[in-house]
Amino acid sequence: MIIRILTEGQYRLEGQALADLDRLDDRLLDALAAGNRQEYEDSFREVLGLIRGRGNRLPDTELVESDLILPPPDTTFEEARGLFADYPRHLG
Repeated sequence: MIIRILTEGQYRLEGQALADLDRLDDRLLDALAAGNRQEYEDSFREVLGLIRGRGNRLPDTELVESDLILPPPDTTFEEARGLFADYPRHLG
């Protein structure tokens, strides 16, 4: 799966890392639904860390369609509530 983090670039994520991302994403979405700002911030930081740490960064010169687009790392809780409204519950 190709994941774009806006303002940063694209990463290829596969296998167990993708399953782990799905679990973290669910926690992030639950935090937004519950109005839990701290849990959102912690979860979003973990999501970005997993993608950066376990994904393979694609060169900026390689143009590939993204399967999933995440907002910039500095996205606030308030912004995220609107941006993640239609975010898929299960990645795949």
